[in-house]
Amino acid sequence: MKWWKTRTEALPALEMRALDAGALMGLARSCDGYQREAAVVELVRRADPQAIPVLLVGVGDWVLEVRRAAMQGLAVFMRDEFIAQWAHALPELAFVYRVRRTDLRDLRSAIEDFLARNIDLLEQHAPALDDEMRRWLFTLRLQRTHGQPALQDLLCRAVRSNDLLTALLCLNAADRLQALASRRAVFESASRSRLPRVRMMALRELLSLHEQDARPLLRGMCFDTSAAVRSLAVGALAAERDDISARVKEILDRPGCEARWTVSALHVLHLLEDPQAIVLARSMAQSPAVPLRRLARWVMLAAAQGDEIDEQLTALAADPSPKMRRLAIDHIRRGAPLPSPDALMRMGLERRELAMDVIAMLGSGSPWDRLLFVMQLLDGELPSGKLRNAIDVELDAWGEAMAHSYVQPRRDQATRLAALWDRRPELLPRGFPKEVEYHLRAFRVI
Repeated sequence: MKWWKTRTEALPALEMRALDAGALMGLARSCDGYQREAAVVELVRRADPQAIPVLLVGVGDWVLEVRRAAMQGLAVFMRDEFIAQWAHALPELAFVYRVRRTDLRDLRSAIEDFLARNIDLLEQHAPALDDEMRRWLFTLRLQRTHGQPALQDLLCRAVRSNDLLTALLCLNAADRLQALASRRAVFESASRSRLPRVRMMALRELLSLHEQDARPLLRGMCFDTSAAVRSLAVGALAAERDDISARVKEILDRPGCEARWTVSALHVLHLLEDPQAIVLARSMAQSPAVPLRRLARWVMLAAAQGDEIDEQLTALAADPSPKMRRLAIDHIRRGAPLPSPDALMRMGLERRELAMDVIAMLGSGSPWDRLLFVMQLLDGELPSGKLRNAIDVELDAWGEAMAHSYVQPRRDQATRLAALWDRRPELLPRGFPKEVEYHLRAFRVI
């Protein structure tokens, strides 16, 4: 429990001047409002900066006199020589922003102005800061920086922060720069961020400037590690299709090319709708590098038709990489036809590491196949760990889904389910959810 949420017992009237600072700070959280007020007033009179955390909490007190005394005391301590004590009171300052009992906007504004004047010393003396507090300090610095060169330098440095919200603050503050070249410098710096979302936003801003000087940067972003950035950059440079295609083939012909460059090149070739993309994808579908294998399968899926879609999805479902199997699941959920349920179920029963992904795929098919597969998983060795939890979730989800289902089970499905249901104590000793039995009886399976 936070210390300011505790309350000490009320004591008889005391001579506050005779108490030390520790005793006064203890009385500042007394359950007696008169004692809290007297303790706060005495702490302010002594001008002891150790009282700053106590006063920051006191401004949210439910007693008006305590709040007023704490606010007056904080005004006394807003002096440069006390900045180190303010740095150590930042957690209590966060409490001030959560107070709803009274309007503290003027106080917060005064504190922010004071701390912004000493932002360098504040960061120097502050103990270990969390991301939220570090972001708040940056906001103070940003508000305090007014000169155009200084603002540009600050934004160019901070926009490459690994904290997404800090980088977004910089992108939004770029409008404060009057010169077009200054804004472009910020966006160019953001385009080298480690965060794909920041690079994407920077690219959009660069495109909105309609400047030819940004073209070389856009060509480089065609081979960005983010697929979304590559798509936007290639689309913006449609007039330079031949140059980009030549660069792609140069990368692909390079001996010993890194997988990440091959991935980017193959994706760009697909974006350019080059017929060579599908040929290369087929040759890379068995690559040991998962990102390259995943992209190759994605390109093949985009071009597949008819039975070839089932073949591709089945191959993805059998892949040892969870990311590859996730591609199949997402494709099915977006409307692709479900491969043979019997083949999927056999695969999931033979290789239990695939069972959870098979459950996810069968969710887009017949509800009776879903239940049948789960019950077959329970037949034999009892699943454990994540698979056991997935089965529990699936049984509950199946019961809820069947409340809106009118699909009748096939004869073979009903027969197999009835046979497994007769052995339900062996399959699940703690019992099936009551909804499962209800729907099996409602559809005359049992």
